[in-house]
Amino acid sequence: MSRTIRRMPLAILTIILTVLLLFSCLLGLKLGYLSVSLSGIVSILASHLSGSALPSDIAMGAADAVWDLRLPRILLALAVGMGLSLSGMVMQAMFRNPMSDPYIMGVSSGASLGAASAVFFGAGAVFGVSAIGCGAFLGALVLSLILAIAAGRVAPGDSSYLLIFGAALAAVCGGITSVLVYIGSNATGMDVTLYWLMGSVSFAKLLPTLSALAIVLAFIIFFSTQTRILNLMLEGEETAVPLGRQLLPFRRLYLVMNALLMGSLVTQAGLIGFVGLLVPHGCRMVMGADHRKLLPVSVLSGGLMTVWADILGRILIHGVDIPLGVSLSLIGAPVFLGMLIRRSYHFGGEGA
Repeated sequence: MSRTIRRMPLAILTIILTVLLLFSCLLGLKLGYLSVSLSGIVSILASHLSGSALPSDIAMGAADAVWDLRLPRILLALAVGMGLSLSGMVMQAMFRNPMSDPYIMGVSSGASLGAASAVFFGAGAVFGVSAIGCGAFLGALVLSLILAIAAGRVAPGDSSYLLIFGAALAAVCGGITSVLVYIGSNATGMDVTLYWLMGSVSFAKLLPTLSALAIVLAFIIFFSTQTRILNLMLEGEETAVPLGRQLLPFRRLYLVMNALLMGSLVTQAGLIGFVGLLVPHGCRMVMGADHRKLLPVSVLSGGLMTVWADILGRILIHGVDIPLGVSLSLIGAPVFLGMLIRRSYHFGGEGA
């Protein structure tokens, strides 16, 4: 099966994944406590986009459910999946470590701590959401820099050291964030940070979600132009230097951009794990390590994973909305443990 997919032209595979993703998004708009037909969904979307009146056969409640509730959360789940997959892929290339992931390595926790600190110390109340986003960016950037320093002191193949170091950083950041939430639970807006700790798209609003999606798409376009550099990062300095490439400036740039990406996603959806590890890793096992093929397949597969995780979280238990981060952790943690036990973490099909 994997050989068949690997031999498939990239354009055809991209089209197939895109069609599956669009169908999944439509299904996410349809399913819920109030089922809406596909024709009704098209009419609701067309009505809002054109500013025309709703058809008489569509209830106002159905229109509100699709436009105000389901569309923002589906788009945010899509942005989160694509963005986390991209972030994980870039981190794995930068650190030459197939187990690197913004959640496991603590970058997401740093962003969450930065966002919670901005709310706790009143910056969010004074300057609004932009201050929370800046706090998340700074938190992610600091953690990324610490990881970069640590990665420079270990052998490229030593996955265990960075895993333990990143897990320790994540635990520290998570503990401080929990203290801030506990102390400031009665403060205005502080209780909102509780959903960051679980990772949720339930509170998604359309305009902020569109902004996050635009940022993710911009980063996808940028890194699509960087696939050759990412390939060289996997090979290491010993390959890049004879070709006239110095990788350090690119690593610094990617660290800042990755922190900005994580800051924007954590601000909107909170801590969501394992997507950045499992999706790029799984796609690499099937597609190989060439980022020209890996990038589009990873981001589309990441979007599929999170959209379906959100759909299942809404419909599996009647009347219960399972947070996206919780459902993904229930899926991702066993797979992650299996990878550790089997030592099936590697680049391009060779065992570790």
